[in-house]
Amino acid sequence: MYRVSPLTYIIDGIAGTGLHGKQVKCSSTELNIFNPPSGQTCGQYLQEYLAEAPGSLYNPSATTKCQYCPLTTSDQFLAGSAISWSKRWRNFGIVWAYICFNIISTMALYYAFRVKKWDATGPKKRWARVGIYVMLAGKITGALMLGVIGQIFYW
Repeated sequence: MYRVSPLTYIIDGIAGTGLHGKQVKCSSTELNIFNPPSGQTCGQYLQEYLAEAPGSLYNPSATTKCQYCPLTTSDQFLAGSAISWSKRWRNFGIVWAYICFNIISTMALYYAFRVKKWDATGPKKRWARVGIYVMLAGKITGALMLGVIGQIFYW
């Protein structure tokens, strides 16, 4: 039901557009703190990792208690919820499609139940005819079944 709700696309559009490209500064509780091997600085130890990892190192010259933040931009955090800046116009269009659908449905249902005067005799006659055909088909089937059963018991 997550993808059916229009709120999904509203939040996706607002968060993706409003937070796009913002820099992330981790608090002290969000940092990954560890010690590098002896004789190396934090920057030397994580040089290859930082070339490929999406985070940032706050104290590259330290020899103890390296402070690594796994995020650099808000887009990395939003990607975990499949929210992206590139989907902003799609989300805008989907929200307007919901609005238009609701307006058209409201008008159609109001017309169908409040404005249009339905003729009640037409459907009754039609269903009465269908009932006659169903009853006739039942009688024919019953007669055939009784004939077959009568033949079985007669022999």
